[in-house]
Amino acid sequence: MSIKQDELDARAAKMIYQSSKYSHIPSLNLSSNYGTSFGRSINPTTNQFENTKFSSLGLSAGSSVLLFGWFQKRYAIQSNELKYKIAQESMEQLKNDLLLNVATAYLRALLAKEQITNVLYQIEISTDNQTRIEKLTTAGRSNILELSQAKTQFYNDKGIYLEALLNYEQSLIDLKVILNIDLQQKIVPVPNLNESVFLSVEEIDPEAIYNSALTYIHSIKSSTYNVQVAEKDIQLTKAKELPQLSLNFSSGTNYSSSYYEVLPSGDRQLISFGKQFNNNLSHFVGLGLNIPIFNNFSSRDAIRSAKIGLEKARITDEENRQKLKQEIYKSCIEYKRTLQQYNSSLSALENAGIALKAATIRQEKGFISYFEYLTEKNNFLKIQNETTALKYELQFKKITVEYFQGKFVI
Repeated sequence: MSIKQDELDARAAKMIYQSSKYSHIPSLNLSSNYGTSFGRSINPTTNQFENTKFSSLGLSAGSSVLLFGWFQKRYAIQSNELKYKIAQESMEQLKNDLLLNVATAYLRALLAKEQITNVLYQIEISTDNQTRIEKLTTAGRSNILELSQAKTQFYNDKGIYLEALLNYEQSLIDLKVILNIDLQQKIVPVPNLNESVFLSVEEIDPEAIYNSALTYIHSIKSSTYNVQVAEKDIQLTKAKELPQLSLNFSSGTNYSSSYYEVLPSGDRQLISFGKQFNNNLSHFVGLGLNIPIFNNFSSRDAIRSAKIGLEKARITDEENRQKLKQEIYKSCIEYKRTLQQYNSSLSALENAGIALKAATIRQEKGFISYFEYLTEKNNFLKIQNETTALKYELQFKKITVEYFQGKFVI
């Protein structure tokens, strides 16, 4: 919905800009009037007072051309063009923000889905372990305590599985809300992560990324345009103090139902419609000069206000650039840290898997207690979940860095 609002704002700004481009074209106006007069009134054709009832019709046309003083119009056109660009950049920035939000929600859904797979694997291990303990108990190599512990672990894993399902359903709802689709519509996130294409540390240079980002990050381009608009506002305000010279032209004619002519015979005859319009046709050509002299210091105050607006726009632009730089450096540092954590977690997961296999064999042979085996199993599952979470966190960090690099693709 926010994107639709921004699209409407962009369309409105475009219409204002296009309309202002035609403001330098000469104006042309047509007007007409028709009426009936009673009593003593001036006949528009004879310009004499008459005490009678008559009807009259008037037509006129006028045009005006600005000869000097078009600076206001030019600066207004340039300002409206910049405002249109600001609206476009704002809309594009909102689209990019939405893409990042969608990517985040999608990765959360994938994480929740993979956690279900991890829990199912955990249940599978618990089931196999419970079966093994039952056989060992029957053979007299285990006891009721260890069997009870195995069953307890199995039902705990069942509870974790139900919780994972609910988390997955909630992540799908969050994704549908962001996508603005019906909550009843079925969607199935498909994993598409290629772990071999994670960015290397050498590829990440925050200063180089920042310098490049200044040219294509829409929020920065928008704040730059805002500075330019503020500069145009100063020029526009100053231009209002300049004289304006215009060329004016008008033409008009009229008709009256009481305009008669005297015939040679002495009779009076109403002059025809066409003849009256031709006889009464008049034209005017003139120059108009408007020189601002004193307006209660409003122009001076307007210029001061425009200069303050320019300073504020420059401060905002600088703040946006500093904020962008901080975000880029932070994103690069977080990506490097998460990459190191993920690689360490992969090594830890591999070793935890080896330890779990060894503990399984040793527990079957009675070399260690079930509690010791359970400790290794829980440690493996803990590291497995942490590795899964780090994998998706790293993917999001990668998307963020690629966004600042200008190659963000979902």
